[in-house]
Amino acid sequence: MEQQSTKTTRPIDVLFSGHARHSKAHNLIIPEMKHYLIRLQLEGSGHTTIDGADKPIKPGSLLLLKPGDYYNLKIGYTDPEQLIPLTKVHSLDYYLIINGPMVKQWWTKHFKEPLVEIDLEDRMLAIWREIMMEHRLDPTNMNDIVEHLTYVLFRYMERTLAGPGLSAAHDLPRTVLKMKQFIEQSSADPFTIKDVADYVQLSESRASHLFKGATGKSIMDYAIECRLNMACERILHGYMSLEQIAEMCGFQSYTYFHRTFKKRLGLSPSQYREQRTLGR
Repeated sequence: MEQQSTKTTRPIDVLFSGHARHSKAHNLIIPEMKHYLIRLQLEGSGHTTIDGADKPIKPGSLLLLKPGDYYNLKIGYTDPEQLIPLTKVHSLDYYLIINGPMVKQWWTKHFKEPLVEIDLEDRMLAIWREIMMEHRLDPTNMNDIVEHLTYVLFRYMERTLAGPGLSAAHDLPRTVLKMKQFIEQSSADPFTIKDVADYVQLSESRASHLFKGATGKSIMDYAIECRLNMACERILHGYMSLEQIAEMCGFQSYTYFHRTFKKRLGLSPSQYREQRTLGR
């Protein structure tokens, strides 16, 4: 495929946007980038070459390459040097290939390293998905919506890169934040403490201890809190039955949902819906 010209009259020009999912080993080499690349690992792991050395990438790894940089991405190998493929491969990432004077200016000011670790914030990922969907409507033309959404995405990343907890992967606030994000994103589905611990690569006991020490709540207490918050939103703004809401919010039975809701909020789900409806 012939690469597009780097010339642009817009502050931000999104050339390509999308996601890549890999279920087989994948080794991509681009000797010299023609455009700016932003790639965020969401699921799975792999390696990329930075200054001649293979560096691991995992969920939250943000790869930032500028024109002229060497790009080597390796997904699904037990040894990135020997290129021995894994028997089972799973990887998901979002990417943007972009140009423009604002991109160059922003890159120089905020991007000091080609590979950094960031938190997978729902709002930032939602903006990224909107860019992909909007760009897909007309990939040959850059429109104002894509440009403005990309600007918002940049500001989110700028704030994330400037925030606390970015110094090391083992930093306590970062680890606990990643656990909270996993719980929030998975609260509608069944999961275990082991699932949370595996996500941050800790033992179950260590993950539980860190989470309780930082938040004052157990992992499963926080999961119940997230599920109840979700249920309250759907009770107020939806028209589903309470039984349907209980199931969609991760509760295994309506009886358990009813008992937990009343214990924590002091009202039954039906009383909560009636009270809020009358108060409108």
